[in-house]
Amino acid sequence: MERLVSVLEAYRGKDRIIRFAGYVATFLAGTTKGKSALNFKTIATELSACRTVLRLFDDTSMLMSNLVYGTGSKEPVTAIRILQLISNFVNQLYYPVEHIAWLGDRKIISVESNKFWLLGLRIWATSLLTEIIKNLVKIRLAQMEMKGVKKEQYLQASNERNGITEQSQAMSDQLKALKAKSSEAYLLLFQSLFDFMNAISWMPPGFLWSGKLSPAQNGVLGMISTGIMLYRGWPAKKDKKSS
Repeated sequence: MERLVSVLEAYRGKDRIIRFAGYVATFLAGTTKGKSALNFKTIATELSACRTVLRLFDDTSMLMSNLVYGTGSKEPVTAIRILQLISNFVNQLYYPVEHIAWLGDRKIISVESNKFWLLGLRIWATSLLTEIIKNLVKIRLAQMEMKGVKKEQYLQASNERNGITEQSQAMSDQLKALKAKSSEAYLLLFQSLFDFMNAISWMPPGFLWSGKLSPAQNGVLGMISTGIMLYRGWPAKKDKKSS
């Protein structure tokens, strides 16, 4: 309960809970009929609108994050650096596009909001595709590094059998860190993949699987991706100090 409250008190945590609830409502709207379906659809729409309003204030935090990363000069892998720079650019671009669409819906400015919503969807899909490729690269690199460390461990074990002893704790720690890095990359890969499937499905018919997924399927994909988000950001259990 304490950890749930901690998540709800944080902006990102609350946003993910709202997101998850919205996808649950989307799933239920696609699996029920009549008034119940309409009610769940309304809930999903309102929760989505809530998140859109909250994102009106996310430009600055996104900009700060991008400025901290800069040109990625500290990134040792060129491919990841390029992909991250693309991701930073499109993510920053998404917010003003969504703001214009939101203002257009409310007749505050005179624009065709549907065009901007579609542009925002395409930007989101581009960002997700970049994340998918970036995490595939990270997984491959981690696997190659783990292979090298395991080879070193095997050689060290052979030396120890021959009377040559060395400290192996450093390599064990390195292998553990690489496994954690690989696991995180896999989680981000699947999170982005499920969101990407939804992003494409919401585009105008005629592109890949656009328009071919049901609301229930959209809801399941969204619940899985958001569940991964919550899992990754869930607070660790605090150790109880003995009195």
